[in-house]
Amino acid sequence: MFKGKPARGLTLVELMLVLALLGILTAVAVPGFQGLQQRTQMRTEATRLLAALNLARSEAVRRNLPVSLCPSSYAVSGALGCDGNYRGGWIVFSNPGREPEIDPDSLVRAWAPMHPQLQLSNRSGTRLADDLITFMPDGSAGRNRTLMICSRAQSQLASWSLVMNIVGRSRLVRGWGECPGEALQ
Repeated sequence: MFKGKPARGLTLVELMLVLALLGILTAVAVPGFQGLQQRTQMRTEATRLLAALNLARSEAVRRNLPVSLCPSSYAVSGALGCDGNYRGGWIVFSNPGREPEIDPDSLVRAWAPMHPQLQLSNRSGTRLADDLITFMPDGSAGRNRTLMICSRAQSQLASWSLVMNIVGRSRLVRGWGECPGEALQ
C-alpha cells in the first residue's frame, strides 16, 4: 500500500483564475496571429505573381516572341481570355501579335485566383491592376510599373510591391506605397 499524501485537486477559485488568464492571453494573441496570417498571404501572392512575371520574361527570350501576362479567370472558369483583374487569377501566353486574344496553343501557364482578402492595385492604390503586361524577345517590358498587394481586411499592414523596370527585371519590395483605407472594387 502507498502511504503518501492524497492527491490534491484544484479548487473552483483556482480553476476560474486559470480560465480568466487563458481568456486574456487569447484576446491578446489572436489579433497578432491574424496579422501574421495576412502578412504571410500577401508575401505568398507577391511571390506567385513575381514567378509569373519571371516566367513570362524568360519565355519571351527563349521563344524569341512577345509573351504576355494578363488577368484571367481561366484556372476557375476554363474560358481562355484576358478578363477582370489579377485578383481573379492570371495567365502567361505567347503573344506574337501583342493582342489580348489568346490562341489555345499559346498558353504557357495559368494561376488560380488570389486570396479573397487581398487586392492588387497600382502603387498609388487608386485602381485595381488589370493591364496586359507584355515582354519582348529581348526581355524588355516597354515601361516601368509597380503593382501593390494589400490586405483588404487590415489595410494598416505594410504592402508588398512588385516593381518592374523598363528592361523587364522584377523585384519584390515591402512597404513601398500606402494601402487604400477601403477595398477597391
